[in-house]
Amino acid sequence: MPKDISKPPAKVTRKGKANPILVVNSDIFISIKGPHMDNIVSRAKNHEFRKYLIPETVERMWFYVSSPDQTLRYVATVSKGKTPGDIDSEDGIGNAEFNKGLKDAKYAYEVLHLHKLLEPLPLARLREGYHLFPPQRFTYLPRQLCEDVPWEQQEQLF
Repeated sequence: MPKDISKPPAKVTRKGKANPILVVNSDIFISIKGPHMDNIVSRAKNHEFRKYLIPETVERMWFYVSSPDQTLRYVATVSKGKTPGDIDSEDGIGNAEFNKGLKDAKYAYEVLHLHKLLEPLPLARLREGYHLFPPQRFTYLPRQLCEDVPWEQQEQLF
């Protein structure tokens, strides 16, 4: 029996008229390039930078590592969005540039904790099992995926 994930807020979206999918508002599915993910894993990069503000309800980003990997590999607990000048420590790739307003990104999300999935999920399984496709921005995570792969049971890297 999958672990109860304390019933995070949910909403229903529709993929076709007869196929409602329950999603959680606290978790998003987001794409990232391999080198950027490697920098987060090594802690050389401690913020993820985006051009858009992620809703306040979001607590975790589930990172889909794009080509050539094409797998869902990590889940991070993140801060609320920060704006230029809000990052306290300029240690970390991109932090100083962001604080000075020199990056295209308008928001930074501090990576507070990072977990590695015990079994990475390839794109084919994400499509077939959860109707997930690599997002241009982000998409809310299906509740079923949260139940099948409880983030707190994955390998904590930091």
